[in-house]
Amino acid sequence: MNKCGKCGAEAKEGAKYCKACGNDLLGENSSLNNKKARVMTKEKTWVKPAAIVGVVLILLAGAWMAKSAVIAKSMRDRATFSSLRDESARLTRAVAVKGDGGEVRIHLQAIEDGKAHFFAYVSGGKTITFFAIKAADGSIRTAFDACVACNHAKLGYRPEGDVVVCNNCGMGFKPSDIGVQNGGCSPIAVNKSIDGAMIVLKTKDLDAGVQYF
Repeated sequence: MNKCGKCGAEAKEGAKYCKACGNDLLGENSSLNNKKARVMTKEKTWVKPAAIVGVVLILLAGAWMAKSAVIAKSMRDRATFSSLRDESARLTRAVAVKGDGGEVRIHLQAIEDGKAHFFAYVSGGKTITFFAIKAADGSIRTAFDACVACNHAKLGYRPEGDVVVCNNCGMGFKPSDIGVQNGGCSPIAVNKSIDGAMIVLKTKDLDAGVQYF
């Protein structure tokens, strides 16, 4: 016979609880308690990672919503113009340029007036048009004559004073807007460098834009 460690009453061999006071005779050594402890420990190991994942997802969702709000606001603040459905305009306004040694070079004097100037470069049998424009701060901006949203129309942009306008949707962009962000109706920026009095674009960068033309 065993005795209850709490009240001293005798208990039968194998009894789990004391009939007198209800005390757990097996205590921490019981298989039931051990199983419960293991389950609780396993649950705790999942709590922290799950919480971290949840916080990360919330932060990502918040960042995406904030970015979308900024883009939407910037689009609302832009000047809008009428559409121009003249498919031939893209080529008639562009000056033909050729690559030499893997580069296309354009003299800075060609864009000193602060307006967008368009150029045409042939790659793989396709004519790729792009433009260069000088911003008010003196920086040079270069971009394809295309955007992600409207390139399916193959209408490109046109100059309107000191801005470029998407011929498909009429959205206007200032020189300072070019290269700040891609996506939507923003002109797709093209990498360039300045070598003395020349704007230098790599032919490989222009070739990569063939998908938009």
